[in-house]
Amino acid sequence: MNNKITLKTISLRDLWNVMRGCFLFVIAAAILCTVGMYAYAKLNYSPLYSSKGTLYLIDYRNDEGDDINQNQWTVDYTLANVVISDTMYVLKSRTVLDAVGNDIGIKNGYGALQGSITIENPEDTRVLEITAVASTPENAKKIVDGLCKYGPEEANNVLQYDRIRVYEEGTYSDWPINSVSFFGYVKFGIIAGALVYLVFLAMFLFDNYIHTEEDIDRYLGLSVLGDIPDADAPKKKNKYTNYKGYNKRSEKQYYASRSTKNTGEETKE
Repeated sequence: MNNKITLKTISLRDLWNVMRGCFLFVIAAAILCTVGMYAYAKLNYSPLYSSKGTLYLIDYRNDEGDDINQNQWTVDYTLANVVISDTMYVLKSRTVLDAVGNDIGIKNGYGALQGSITIENPEDTRVLEITAVASTPENAKKIVDGLCKYGPEEANNVLQYDRIRVYEEGTYSDWPINSVSFFGYVKFGIIAGALVYLVFLAMFLFDNYIHTEEDIDRYLGLSVLGDIPDADAPKKKNKYTNYKGYNKRSEKQYYASRSTKNTGEETKE
């Protein structure tokens, strides 16, 4: 036998047929995954609130309150760029965070607050943006306000800079930053449905069983000349099986007996 090795090709029609065959499984997986992820998120949901404040690392007035000249502004501008990284470090130091924690009634403020505070320096600016996240909007604002209060004091004291000023205190927002939306979890359902489809597609691609005449040519390298019906295959129910006596005789015998009976009745008449 000359085995013929060919690659199994797949067409758009094959992709569509696979989709039709697993459509219900895909929809079921998408719905179950979406509802399941949403229910899990709701059961384990804890709202978080954010507050944001701003510090500015340059002062346009001298100690007497007069406007500084251009040379003094250039010196302050350059110095701000030098100390800005050190200022960010001081703002998250143990001294500052413990002081903020004492004000809002949190023990070990350094350990409790360090992970909830973010300090960023926008590019090409002398601005520090302080963001705090807490379980209530009140605590979030208190944390930012405390940092704006103790941070500049400690930084000016340690760095001997005396140019750090509060530009904006902490904002207040009663809208949680991690609200749960049902439509936000639809993407998980789509991913689950796609994975189910890919599983069925892989089963189709790796299916080496012979189903059609094309499979015989592909795997065996033989041409099909004809087909033989399966005698053991279940037959369709004949419409004459409901007539009396058909189950005990063949269809030919049944009509022969009916014809004889009719002829006898005509003779008697």
